[in-house]
Formats: sequence, structure tokens, C-alpha cells
Amino acid sequence: MDSWDSFSHYSNSSSNGLEERLYQHLQHCRQQQPPHRVIDRFHQLFIEAEGYVDGAIWATLGEIVRRPQAPREFKYTLNRCCYTLINPWYTQPRDHWAIPELISQFQSLPPAPGSTAMARRVRQLVQGFTQSEQYASLYRLQQIFTEAGTVVAADADDEKPLSCFIRNYPYLYDHSLLTKDSDEAQKQNIQDMRRRQETQLGVRLARYHSQNRQDSRQGPRQNPTWLSDDHLSQALSYYTGKVDGPRSHRDLASWFTAFSRSVRSFADFKEEFCEYLMGPVVAVEPKYSGNHFTRRLRQCLGEILSEFDDQRLTPFLVVELCRRLLNFLVVDNPRRPVFRNFTHLINDIGYALTVGLLLRLVLFCKSAKPWLERCFAVLFNYHEQLPRQQVGWLVQGLEHVNVALITNFGEFGYQF
Repeated sequence: MDSWDSFSHYSNSSSNGLEERLYQHLQHCRQQQPPHRVIDRFHQLFIEAEGYVDGAIWATLGEIVRRPQAPREFKYTLNRCCYTLINPWYTQPRDHWAIPELISQFQSLPPAPGSTAMARRVRQLVQGFTQSEQYASLYRLQQIFTEAGTVVAADADDEKPLSCFIRNYPYLYDHSLLTKDSDEAQKQNIQDMRRRQETQLGVRLARYHSQNRQDSRQGPRQNPTWLSDDHLSQALSYYTGKVDGPRSHRDLASWFTAFSRSVRSFADFKEEFCEYLMGPVVAVEPKYSGNHFTRRLRQCLGEILSEFDDQRLTPFLVVELCRRLLNFLVVDNPRRPVFRNFTHLINDIGYALTVGLLLRLVLFCKSAKPWLERCFAVLFNYHEQLPRQQVGWLVQGLEHVNVALITNFGEFGYQF
């Protein structure tokens, strides 16, 4: 994980004029030359690093890499150089091919250290960049532009690493494709990619749902997920249908929101919140009315911000409670992820009931939805180098979260 101190120092550095020369040079090259020529220049400057056609820019790079803070901060500079080209290429669909092509330059670094001290220094720092959070996010972006448009994987894809399929999960984009040094243009482009993918998936799910309710003789249904037809139909029914008498998840969240306004204290709210979250689970699995997991959940809730138990409920307390509870339910400690509660639940009560519990939490507290997305991004990023077939439990979980969020938060004009 990056140090905030190193990024803060980089952001406030008085010598950032050197970096600006690099960025402006790359901007000029992009404006004057086609993408393939710009990528050649980028390769010559940062990958070969044995000199450059523009001596002044080569000298500028030399000043940057010789600074004592370069081992900590060069990754931010190189990342910004990449996005100086990527951001405008993204706005031109005809140039989208250049984005994965640029990122692929880092996957064929020269094996030799370099013939000069300057070449050795640049190559060493670029090698370090490939171990950074910034490059990991770039690599995931490359997969989005490399993979085919379909979200359905063939059997031959089982051996591919999970990272190859990030395009299927737009709710991961914010936390898997952005880093602390991402600029506004990059954030806007990632948001645009996310909206497009969510809309496409939402439309495909709505069509599948409509076909599912009609005569099956109309032809094969086009399942836009990796869930089986039966599991997808059950998931759509559970996340959009009735789970508590006549009430859906959304209805329950609306009811509990109204109810929470009348609770006398934060402690009372936490007790009722547990009942709200676990009620539909207990209706299907009665043992969860007081088993070991539910007792631990109550204990977790009781300990969160207990110093405020006597106070009235506030938005801050609700959001902070939900964030910490998601850490308990999904994953804690991004440096060394602990996710035993999540795997216990999916193994014991299945994906629908588990994800339904998470859905009720974020439907009640919409401000916690980005935290839920962050939790699953932590799981994805932690397992992304493993073959898809080795993390089937996570793939199924990601798919269920996709369906739950799209059908309850989607804005694509289709009703389920």
C-alpha cells in the first residue's frame, strides 16, 4: 500500500516544474503525432532509456530520477505520464486500441540493466513502478480494453487470471482502477466507463428477466452472467421480489428508515438494526435466530462506537456503523485481508441470503454503498492473479453482488 506521506510530499514539491515539462512534452507529441508514434517515443524514453530524440527532455528526466526521493515518488510521475496520453485517447473511440498497447510496454522491459548510469537509474525505477499500486490499476485498465465485449466466459477462460475479467464488474472500477494520485479527468473517464457497463448489464438483465417470464418457446435466453440459468433466475427473484411477506428488500429498507427516526438511542438502534438485517435470513434459516454467528454479529454491533450508545442517532453514527459492519461481514484489513465471515456465510446459507443481507444494509444506508464496493475490490485485487477456476466462490459472489446492485440501484430505464 502507498504511503500518504510520500504522495503528500510529491503533491507539494516545489520541483514539480520538472514533471510538468514531461507532461507538456507528451501532450505536444500526442497532439502532433498518431498514437503509434507517440507510443514509440514513450518506449524510447522510459523503457529503452538509452537516450531520447529530444535532449532537453532527456535531461529533465535525468534530474527527476536523480533526486533522493525518486524511489518513493517516481511512480506518481510515470503514472501521470501514462494518463496524460490515456485520458485524451479515451475520449476518441478510434484511439482506444492505443490504451492497452501503451500499458503493454511495461510487460517487456529490457533484461539488461543499461549501458549508462542514467539508463540503469531509469530502468531500475521503471521496474519498481511495475510493482506499485499505480501499475496494478493500469494493468486492470488494460484488461478492460483487451477483453472482448461479451461478459460470458468460455470454458477455455478457466485458466485465465481473475484480473482478465474485471470489465464484468463495474462496481469495482472506482477502487480497482483509481489510485490516490488519479486526476479529475481520469476519475471522470472511469465513471463514464462504469455507467456504460452498468447500463449494458442492466439492459441485458432486464431482457433476460422479461424472457424468463414469457413463453420459453421464444428461443434460448441470453444469460449475461456466469451464474447458471437457474441460479440467475433465483437471484433476480430474490433481489427484486418479496422477502418479508409483501415487502421487497427496498420496501424493508424504506420501512426501517422510517422506524429508525423514532429510536431513543444509538444502542437501541443497533439492537433493532440486527433484527432488520437478520430477519429475512432467520425466516429461511431459523437457526440464525441465535446461533454463534448472530451472537458475534450482535457483539460486533454492540462494540462499534459504544461510547455514543446513550446519544441520539445521527447520520455520522449510521454511516460509520455500516462501514465497520461491512468490514466484519465481508473483509477486514486490506493489507492482509480477513474474509472468513463472508466465506462462512456463503458456505452455510448460500450466496443469495448472504448478498441479500449486504443489500439491505446499503439500501438503508446508501452512503455505505461505496464502502461495500471497496470491500469487494479488496477481495478482487487480493485474488486477481489466481486462475478463475480456483476462485469460483469469489466469482459467484461478485456475480451476485452485480445482480443485486444493478437491479436495486441501476438507472437504465428498465423495471424488474
